[in-house]
Amino acid sequence: MKKMISLLLAGLMASAACAGLVSGADSFGIYFDTAGNTNCTTAAAMDTVTAYLLLMNPAGPTEAFECSVSMSGAPYMILSTVTGGCLCMTDGGFCGPYQFAHGCEDDFPVTEDGAIVLVTWRILLQAPSELLFHIGPSKLPSLPGGLPVLLGDSVLRQGAVASGDVNLPVAGINAAVCPTSDEINTFGAVKGLFR
Repeated sequence: MKKMISLLLAGLMASAACAGLVSGADSFGIYFDTAGNTNCTTAAAMDTVTAYLLLMNPAGPTEAFECSVSMSGAPYMILSTVTGGCLCMTDGGFCGPYQFAHGCEDDFPVTEDGAIVLVTWRILLQAPSELLFHIGPSKLPSLPGGLPVLLGDSVLRQGAVASGDVNLPVAGINAAVCPTSDEINTFGAVKGLFR
């Protein structure tokens, strides 16, 4: 029994060492803070909300990324879209607000929380209803697989999405049910076996 408790405590401490809500490497998510701890928020009509596209727990240096972002539900207006870390390279690339193929001469900086701020949006919510965010592959992906793609040290690598599935939302404003990461759902299912 003592051995099992020790293993559980070690597992909990290991998961706390990862950034934000998601423990998987190279995970794309939309958050309302730059640490990746808040993927749901509330807002009234005509409130301005700042949202961040973050790469959580980068597996290595990252100098470019490509993905798509969609928002559905409440009417909204994007007031600004700022790509993080460097200027958008437009020769053959595209820089949202919804489609991104964005690169830098140098690697994107990693925050002290272990995240990379890829994009910052200022969004004006026009009604106090649900607005959900999805992340998917770029419209012209560099790798097959239907997921976001990263470039680091001149090597392409596949990213993941915080929800575990491109068909599930990763964040929400006024969401009826706050989207959870794949890891959180998996842990909940395992925990449910012992009730």
